[in-house]
Amino acid sequence: MPSPSPSAPALPPGSRAADPRDEAFLREVDEAYRAEALERFWTRWGRWILAAVGLLVLGLGGFLLWQAEEQRRLEDRAERFSAAIDLFEGGDATAAVEALGRIETEGGSYARLATLMQGAVAAEGGDLERARAAFRAVAADPKVPEPLRDAAAFKALRLEVDDLPPAEVLARLKPYLEGDSPWAPAAVELAGLAHLRAGNPEAAGPLFLRLAADARAPDTMRARAEQMAAALGQDTRRIVSELERRAGVPEETQAGAEVPQGAPAAGEARP
Repeated sequence: MPSPSPSAPALPPGSRAADPRDEAFLREVDEAYRAEALERFWTRWGRWILAAVGLLVLGLGGFLLWQAEEQRRLEDRAERFSAAIDLFEGGDATAAVEALGRIETEGGSYARLATLMQGAVAAEGGDLERARAAFRAVAADPKVPEPLRDAAAFKALRLEVDDLPPAEVLARLKPYLEGDSPWAPAAVELAGLAHLRAGNPEAAGPLFLRLAADARAPDTMRARAEQMAAALGQDTRRIVSELERRAGVPEETQAGAEVPQGAPAAGEARP
């Protein structure tokens, strides 16, 4: 009797070699079970999945349409706002106010810009009460961005400054005098005038000198401030040095660093 091959180990008693047909059958059963489970799942949840996908597609499409429409409206309002400004600059204030009023009633981001511009038109036309009301409305609206509210509040103050006590003017100007407010130059000028009204030229002089050395201020405003500073006894020779210092010019090359003794101050006539 031949001995078993060393490459084919003996099977344990009671066992037999696996039949390939059994493995194929098990695979078929498994695939059938999975197909049946998938069919049951799809039968139960398929229509809901399709409905959810459909709603998602519709929602996305609706959002994109809404976004496109909002962009179109925004561009339309921007064009009409620009056209209203052109009307005002062209001398047709009545048509400009009507156009701005329509933009204001529509709401949106251009509504308060239209209110602010209506105030400017009213102020230009001498209707100060209407201008104040427009500026106050913008300044009091918490939905308006802070820079726009600040601009409106300052414009309202400029129209009220002659009717207010100097102390109140100075108190309301204080936020604009500190930090890097874009309204600082105009605020400094108003503060200097308020001190003069209050009979305090000692406080007004340094303010006008500060304004004259502020490169952010328009040339005409700086020229007025320099004249006021000189009239109040301030050393206006420091103005050029201060401007150069703020511009980053080295100290040893600054014009004011070598002002000869007895040289006339800026703004003074030479003999």
